[in-house]
Amino acid sequence: MCGISGIFAFSQEAQVDGALVARMTATLIHRGPDGEGLRRGAGYALGHRRLSIVDVAAGTQPMSTADERLWVTFNGEIYNHEELRAQLEQRGAVFRTRSDTEVLLHGYREWGTKLASRLRGMFAFVIVDEARHELYGARDRLGKKPFYWCEYDESFVFGSELKALREVPRTWRLRADAIAQFLALRYVPDPNTVFEGVHKLPPAHQVIVRDGRVNTERYWRLEFAPDGRSRVDHQEEVLARLDEAVSMRLMGEVPLAPFLSSGVDSYAVVDSMTRTLGRPVEACTIGFSDPRFDEREGARASAAACGASLREEVLDADQLLDLDWFTETYDEPFSDSSAIPTYHVSRLARRHVTVALSGDGGDEGFGGYRRYMFDARENSMRGVLPTSAWSTLGAIYPKADWLPRYLRAKRTLQNLSRDPAEAYARSVSAHLPEEVLGVMPRELHDDIGDPHGPVLRAYRGSEAAQPLHRAVAADLETWLAGDILVKADRASMAVSLEIRAPFLDHHLLEAAATIPPAWHFAGGTTKAFLREALATRLAPSALSRAKMGFSVPLRAWCEGPVGDAVEAVLSERRLCEWVDPEQIRTLLRRHRRGVGDHAEMLWAVLVLARFLDRWGA
Repeated sequence: MCGISGIFAFSQEAQVDGALVARMTATLIHRGPDGEGLRRGAGYALGHRRLSIVDVAAGTQPMSTADERLWVTFNGEIYNHEELRAQLEQRGAVFRTRSDTEVLLHGYREWGTKLASRLRGMFAFVIVDEARHELYGARDRLGKKPFYWCEYDESFVFGSELKALREVPRTWRLRADAIAQFLALRYVPDPNTVFEGVHKLPPAHQVIVRDGRVNTERYWRLEFAPDGRSRVDHQEEVLARLDEAVSMRLMGEVPLAPFLSSGVDSYAVVDSMTRTLGRPVEACTIGFSDPRFDEREGARASAAACGASLREEVLDADQLLDLDWFTETYDEPFSDSSAIPTYHVSRLARRHVTVALSGDGGDEGFGGYRRYMFDARENSMRGVLPTSAWSTLGAIYPKADWLPRYLRAKRTLQNLSRDPAEAYARSVSAHLPEEVLGVMPRELHDDIGDPHGPVLRAYRGSEAAQPLHRAVAADLETWLAGDILVKADRASMAVSLEIRAPFLDHHLLEAAATIPPAWHFAGGTTKAFLREALATRLAPSALSRAKMGFSVPLRAWCEGPVGDAVEAVLSERRLCEWVDPEQIRTLLRRHRRGVGDHAEMLWAVLVLARFLDRWGA
């Protein structure tokens, strides 16, 4: 894993500031502590920070072809690089290294902009053709590796993180709609960022800069096509694809280890890794002093079942609340609190290995979120009563935050009166549009639009026939790329650890997309098909264990130290430009009295305040 940056002038005669690119690259040292490189050519400069994993001795970057016509700076791993290398050698390519980086150079020479669609891995890269003065860049299909860009001074400027672009002496203005989206969703969705004129290259997209124009285009989309094969055939394919994905992700010349929680997905990865290597592995897990959030018992049982040893670390509240790293790491507003344990388990793993395997992606591929099941049920019920009837029921049903979750039907009834896209957006969000507007100053409302807009567009843009598949398609565009993968990438890269996610192998996802949706919810449970497929491998107790997920006692924190911190920032001028302090004080008082759970909004406001203090314009 690495950090990339660069400036590509629209004119080859333009002078590019190499010192600026060097400063941009230096901000990414945490992503690549093993080395740095800078290439300055006519009308461009490329920077690179390296975390050495493949061909440690010879894989330095930026790298060029032998004739120095093509230059590349690359972040990620190409898992099928040996297969592509063999194809290219048959076509006459001569390689000077064993690195996957060089495959990109010869691959671009041979296939041009069809290169990205041939790659299997996680990547963000830029290739410059000096002879044509053209730039080609791409980001992997799911968005595992970040790619930020903007235009400045007749140039295309890019970097692995926003902090690299912040070295550019341009005007930095915050976007009101992006702040609202953050408050609604916990993140700012692609392709926008929190700053005007700064963009993320979306997952499965590539960029071409030619003749002073920047063009982006999609090169892949997950197609949902349930077929008529038997359940056994599907199970055999999924297990074979999982083993293949795990095996491919064991490449490299450095030590690696898996993360292990109490869940099914990480257990399946550890089991497959053990089968592939033919020996027990060493996994990493963290626990909490609060037993409500401690997964160690389940992780221990899973480790014992497949013969793995387990490295453990227990965190108490004081350690979890030491958040000096958080604002420096997340240089765009981001309030998914599970980033905190993700950082700590990454830090634990990095003491022993350079690469970790995770279970991320199992929920998206195999119907693992309860909201998927509820959304499918809502879609089946929506036509039972007229919209007006559902609307009336939703209006009169009490909000009832104090009731058990299964009795809190108000949002479900409201969703049934709405179109499917709007209902799903409200289900997947941290806050509803009216809640966001309620805490932002009125003078900003005209600039905000619908904070759920990106989710609505993604859901409505899907051509999938089934509700589950439309929900998954929306999540791949928004939630996965903007939340789950940002969380994992930044938390792990903060400690120079590479995370690989076998369940996000696109061949495995494509296999999952052919499974009939109803199979995922058989028996009224989530991830039913995957559990059934894994029943021949995993301990029965793990397959029926309640899902926990990485979480922290956020509600209790907001009654105590986090609530105190929120109270302290509400007098800050910059924060008050974006949120109404009196509305937040009201939420804090209600939360501390036990009248509703407002922890998500309080935490988001604290994150925003710290972002504004460190990174705000």
